[in-house]
Amino acid sequence: MARPVKRRKVCCLPENSRFSPLGSSAGKQEPIVMTVDEYEAIRLIDFEGLNQEECSQQMNVARSTVQGIYVEARKKLAECLVKGKPLSIEGGEYRICDEAGAMCRRARNHGCRRFRHKNESNTDEQGKTEKEIVMRIAMPVNEKKAEGTINPSFGRAPYFLIYNTETKETVFVDNKAMESRGGAGIKAAQTLADNNVEALLVPRLGENAADALNAAEIKIYKTINDSIKDNIEAFAAGKLSLLEEIHEGFHAH
Repeated sequence: MARPVKRRKVCCLPENSRFSPLGSSAGKQEPIVMTVDEYEAIRLIDFEGLNQEECSQQMNVARSTVQGIYVEARKKLAECLVKGKPLSIEGGEYRICDEAGAMCRRARNHGCRRFRHKNESNTDEQGKTEKEIVMRIAMPVNEKKAEGTINPSFGRAPYFLIYNTETKETVFVDNKAMESRGGAGIKAAQTLADNNVEALLVPRLGENAADALNAAEIKIYKTINDSIKDNIEAFAAGKLSLLEEIHEGFHAH
């Protein structure tokens, strides 16, 4: 099965998608094609002034991915300038951001964030600090109840709970991989990727599922117990650790 594809989040399509230098020979050359996600990296880093880490958070991809996108985009711009070629912005692995409101750091410049892990702290009236994490998180669960429990098997759980830590919205998704003869973990990972999940909270995980989740750039955190509520609260407070121990998988399960 192909590894899950996680599309790069872009705020909006460019207002102008074709550029051409002046001159009689400009229209005769094949245009350089820059993808929409490459354009977004240029916009965020060179125009908005974000660093690569901030850009990766806004586009919802790994920093190394942003670095590769950005380098390729700069090469294309350089070729257009040096060789006088037209530029066309189109295609790419991207999705348009569908979030709004308080999560948008740069609303006036169309630069919203769906994912935000604030390094700064929020201080309450008593001087207490708490790290804020804003993400779409998922958990394998036994039933469609917010007060329910986490299922220890990722690929064979009947449902996934998906929770938005800012809007507090909870939705449940059927795990169609539950009855699969094989590859349940990989299929379940694709379900999370299709639902734009950014982090998985799970007590344990097999190698194949972990590889598929990593390919989709979904972070994996270890739960503290089987309570959905307890783990949401722990995650929001930044108290969950990344899952480091990955088992070989229960292939006969």
